[in-house]
Order: sequence, then structure tokens, then C-alpha cells
Amino acid sequence: MRLLKLILALTLSVVWVLLLHHPIGKLPALGRLLHPGSGFWQQAESLAKQIQIPVLPQSALTATVKIDLDERLVPHIIAQNDADLYFAQGYLHAYYRLWQMDMQTRAAGGRISEVAGAQALAFDREQRRKGMVWAAETALAEMESDPRTLLALNAYTKGVNAYIHSLSFKDYPLEYKLMGFAPEPWTNLKCALLLKYMADDLTGKVDDIALSYLRTALTATEMAILFPEAIENSEPVIPITATYERSSMPVPPVPPGELWAKFPNLPGPKTTARLTTKAASGLGSNNWVIGPERTADGSTLLCNDPHLGLNLPAIWYELQLQAPGINCYGVSIPGAPGIVIGFNDSISWGFTNNYRDVKDYYEIVSAADSLGYLLDGEQLPFHYRFETIGIKGATAFTDTVKYTVHGPLIYDQRFPEPTGSGKCLAMTWMAHKSSNELLALYLINRATDYTTFVTGIQRFTCPAQNFAYADRSGNIAMWGQGRFINKWKEQGRYVMRGDISATLWGDTIPMQENPKIHNPREHYLASANQQVTGADYPYWYNGDFTEFRSWAIHHFLKNDSLPQTVQTMMALQNNNYSVLAAHLAPLLDTLQITAASGKQYQNIFGNWNYFYEADAQEPLLFQLFWSTLKQAMWQPKLGQIPGGLLPADEISMQLLVDKDEARFAQLTGQNKMALLQKSLKIAVDSLEAMSQDGTTNLQWYQYKNTSLTHLARLPAFSYDHLETGGWGNTINAMKGTHGPSWRMIVDMNKERLRAFVVYPGGQSGNPGSRYYNNFSEHWVKGKYYAVHFYPVKTSAK
Repeated sequence: MRLLKLILALTLSVVWVLLLHHPIGKLPALGRLLHPGSGFWQQAESLAKQIQIPVLPQSALTATVKIDLDERLVPHIIAQNDADLYFAQGYLHAYYRLWQMDMQTRAAGGRISEVAGAQALAFDREQRRKGMVWAAETALAEMESDPRTLLALNAYTKGVNAYIHSLSFKDYPLEYKLMGFAPEPWTNLKCALLLKYMADDLTGKVDDIALSYLRTALTATEMAILFPEAIENSEPVIPITATYERSSMPVPPVPPGELWAKFPNLPGPKTTARLTTKAASGLGSNNWVIGPERTADGSTLLCNDPHLGLNLPAIWYELQLQAPGINCYGVSIPGAPGIVIGFNDSISWGFTNNYRDVKDYYEIVSAADSLGYLLDGEQLPFHYRFETIGIKGATAFTDTVKYTVHGPLIYDQRFPEPTGSGKCLAMTWMAHKSSNELLALYLINRATDYTTFVTGIQRFTCPAQNFAYADRSGNIAMWGQGRFINKWKEQGRYVMRGDISATLWGDTIPMQENPKIHNPREHYLASANQQVTGADYPYWYNGDFTEFRSWAIHHFLKNDSLPQTVQTMMALQNNNYSVLAAHLAPLLDTLQITAASGKQYQNIFGNWNYFYEADAQEPLLFQLFWSTLKQAMWQPKLGQIPGGLLPADEISMQLLVDKDEARFAQLTGQNKMALLQKSLKIAVDSLEAMSQDGTTNLQWYQYKNTSLTHLARLPAFSYDHLETGGWGNTINAMKGTHGPSWRMIVDMNKERLRAFVVYPGGQSGNPGSRYYNNFSEHWVKGKYYAVHFYPVKTSAK
């Protein structure tokens, strides 16, 4: 019996060991994960370890490198040359953010299936079919052809790999242990992929397909009113007071003949999904600059808060880079060398996304033998790229992607177009073109004045950005910068025929003719993803612009006669005033709430100041009303059109406040006052039900649920229901999963340079570190940290 028990115990032990050391379904190998000496316990860092300055391998350096960590774990890297500077940056990025770098470049290159399994295959296929890897390879060739960016890339990659090679399993970031895979060597291509990932995030989503359906279903007049090229009363990025130099090339004439792919005027597929608003309200950024004529101390002020996904680990990594020729502070992207947004001894700069359209779709007509495609009656051969996608726990999948003169064939019979059109569509995208945005950042980081800054940004091709500029000499400027095609009117707004050369992209507009202004007479400039120029700009373009935040910024800056200070800029970045609510809420106080249970909400907006404050109830009721109203307003007319696209919120608002009732009825098929009354009743009923249910707090922040979500969607490493105000139509564009990813205010005083910053999350990517999310309380409360900016030490004579 004892022998039997011994054999049974040994058998169970062997089984247990085998179970713990091999993955089970989606579970990792728990033996290594739970190991007391090397498992997840290692992530619970002691405070001493958390504030310990990373030690660079001296054998990899050519000279002494000093790294200081301040109390927020922000490194100040002081090197004697560029090679050591970027080696140190790469090492620190990997030390604090390795798993994040790995996953984001895998996502960019369509390699998530390798670590997440078949559930990610569709995503990976789309990334490959977009030409993401092809685009990164093209960009890398350009980067490595310039000795400055080649040096930066090689040094950075060397630094990342020096850290990776120092790791054993116990040192791996926790997510590697949970997901059951290991870090792989870093390459220069991964840096290029990360930059293309930025371009995809900021320029990859266009409405060409949905607009093609609408163009078929609506009259030309309806299209012009509901989906105009420019929203009425726009406050453009480049003020209408700007003057443009004489254009060097004429706008090409519209070619004769039929130019557009034919999309059927058929009901869309049955779906319960809600319609979507055209403008990506709240997705974008704000920046503005104030000239010395309007500031309290006669300095220039630059403010920037880019709105991106609210993820953990944080999108940005804050640091200072100092070496001969560079002394720069700001935020970098883990995975690429240099500083993206920031300031140096002389200048400061910030970005907002420039939503000019730089991606177009073409319908491809295959030849009879399917071995090629037609262009002007001639058969051209497809060029093939074989994309092999590894799949965790399954056989690898090989996708054959066909390339044309228009770019990769993203949709075909094997990967259908999502609306069900059945069309084969190729994609022409500016991010596919050869470029070197890394050189732009290299030069901007070292710029000393407006001229050298302009030299740097002219290397910036895609994603197009509105660059705000301020310097310590009292100058301010704004550029709508990127590489743009000189298009004929409406070229690329809809899906074009791919079988005629008349629709091909033409010449590039010279970058010196991009929209810009230097030291305007208004003494301030602001951008918030709105229309870039007024109607007098000589070249035609289209895009997906939003105006609410721009209107709000200009409302306060135009009407504020007080000298501006750092404190007023902080208040403005955190401003929750809604132009939409200010226009529509007064209409609602004239309506009668008929339900007895809703009488308590009668005239609820009467004393509202139209600010979406975190603990207020008015924004909750208003947003319930607005969401209901938009659907009711457009569902009868647009609900069955494939693509599910609504007019921009700004257009809907303007139609509602317009006193022309007949025009409203003609465009929507409905009675305005009846629609308002019905929508308000539904909103009040919904609020009352929420109140009685008792499970939902009626404070605005609880309902909108601004969250910081771990990249792997792990709830234990995420934070939700943050007590924030704002919404997509306020300057503080704080939504559920998107918001201000970095707030920066720089006071470019001649005597003393000051900067104040904050971002959600923290410097460390380790959930077991106190520095993983330690900035978020300040960020939620609208507070800032004063920057420690190290000046360059001068040698004694």
C-alpha cells in the first residue's frame, strides 16, 4: 500500500510539474509564472530598486554618460556625442517600457497573432494589406541613407539590445510572463514601424467608401449641405488674415469622363450598430501660442495637449537629451530615438493632427485571366508580396497581397471590403512614400530659431501635423505641415476608378507653399483639428475636420483682454465649456417635460453654464438627449445607407439653431420641435430609470467612464471611472478611452525658461512600480509638474 501511495504521489507530482511548465489553452506556463525566484513576484519592486539609476554597460560607450533621475523618475541624459546619447535613450526606453515597445511594433507590422493566437489574425492581415511593413521598409531605406539618422538608429537599437541581452526570465516584464513569450532582438526596422504606426493612427481612417455610398443616395445639394468640404464659420488653423504667396503651379482641371467607382444605391446590411458622426470629435489635439504682446511678462507661451488613446503603459516617455549641439526636453515615443514634442534652450514646439486627406481608394478591375489588372485599356501585371503570419498554437497563415500602381490591394474576394460592396480596392497613401520623419525630429530638437525650425519640419511628410512654434526672441508661428498632392477638385474624396490614369496622384505641392503664418497681427495662433485654411488658399484639399474645440479656444482667447499667464493657460487646457451645449440647451428650456416623474428636470439647463464638470448632472442629461436626437434626426434618411455615416455634429447643430423650419424638414423629413420634444422626453426617461435603478451614479464622470486601459486589456493593470470632466466637444476633450495624452505649457521668457507638464500614467511600464500610474492624480485634477531643465554647463576659461 505504501508503495502504491508513493507511486501515486510521484505520478501526481509529475503531472503537476508538466501542467505548470506548459501552456494550457490561453493560460501561460504557470510554473515559471509562479516561481518564487523568477516569476511575477519579481515585478513587486522595492522603492530602492524603483529609484535606482540604470547602469549603462560601459563597454558599449565611447565616452562618459551621466544619467540623473529626478523625483518623478524623469531621466536627464548628458552625453559627449550623439552615439552615446541615443544608446542611452534606447537602453532607458527598454529598461522601463520593453513590453510596450515590443507589442506596439508587433501591432504595426501585423504580428500580434504570434503571441495572442488566431483571434488577432484579421487584424494582422489588415495591417499587412495596408502595406505597413512595406512602408516601413521604404522609410528605413531613406533613414539609413542619411548619416545623422543612421547613427541615431544604430545607436538606439544597440542600446535596446544591450538591455535585452542582459535579461534572464526573472527580469522579463510581467506581461511576457503572463502571455508566455520572450523579448526578441530590436532592429532599426522596428523604429520605422513605430513611426508608421503613428501615421496609421493619425491618417489611416478616411470616409471615402461611406461618402461614395452617400454620393449615390443623396442629391448634390444634400451632399453640399450635410457633408460640406468646409464647415460654416470655421476658425481656420491659419487665420483668414494670412496672405499666401503666389502658387507655383495651377490647380489641375477636373478630367473629363466618369471618374468614380459606382457604389449601388441599396439598403445597407441589417445591423443594430449606431450610426457614426463624420468628424472624429475629440480625437485629435489642441495647441496654441501666445505672442509677447498678450502675456503678462512679455514672453511667448506655447501650449499643447495631443489627444490620443488613454493607455497604460503611457504613450509617452518624458526625458531630457543633452549632448554637443542638443539640449532638449519633452516626450519621446518608446521605440524611437529623439524627442517628439518639447522645447530646447531657444525654441518650443507642439503638434496637432492635420486632417487633410492623404489616403485614397481605387477600384481595381482585374484582367480576364485574373493575372493582372487594367489601366487605360492595357493589362498590367500584379506584383506579389507573400505575407506569412505566425499564429500561436496554430499553423502559420500566408496571405498573398497584390500590389498595383495605386498601392496594395487591401480588399478583394479573400479579404472582403467591410460594407459588403464586393469591390476590389487598392490604397494610395502618403505614408507609403519614401520619407524621413526621424530626421525632422533630429533637426527640430537642435533648432535655434525659426529658420532652423522650418528646415527641420520640411522633412516631416506623414502624418501631416499643425506645428505650433514659439521662441525666446518673441516669435510665434504655425505651419500646416506635411507632403500633399496638388489635386483636382474632389480628387480622392470618393473611391475612384483604378482603371484610368486620369485619377492617379499628380505632383507634390512644394513644401514652402504649405499653409503657414509667422507673427500674426492677432498675436496668437490656435489649432484643434479644424479646417486648415480659409477659402483663399490656392490649392484644393479635403479632409475630416472638427470645429467645436477651435471655436471654444478662440471664444476665450479673443474675448479675454487680460494678459495671459501660465495659470490662465492651465485653466484653458482644462476648460470644460461646450459650444454645442451653449447653442442647444437654451432651446430645450422652452420645451415641456410631460412625464410626471421627470418634472424635477424641468428647466434643468436654466442655470447651467454649459461646462461639463465631473460631478455635474446637466452634461449627463444633455448627452443622453444629444445622442438620442442625432439618431432620431438622421436614422430615417441615412440609416439604411451602407457605411453608417452621419453629418458632423457641427452641421447638425447649425441646422437645429437655424430658424428656417422648412429647410430642416426638407433635409431631415421631420418636424424640428416635435423631434426636440421627443428626444428630450426619451433622455429624461432614461435618466429617471438610471436614478431609480440605483446602479448608476448620475454624476457625469461616472457615466462617461474615462479609463486608463492596459494595452493587453488586463483589468488589474487598468484604472476606470476617473473623476474627470470634459467631453469630445470641449477643449478638455476627455472621453472614455481618449483624452489629453500630454499637457505641456512652456513659458519662453528671455531671462528664465519655465515649463509645466503632466501626462496620464507614469514613467515605468511595470504595474508593480509606484511610478506606473503616479502622474494620473495630477492629470485628473488639472495640476502640473514644474520641469527641471538642466542648462548646458559651460567650461571655465
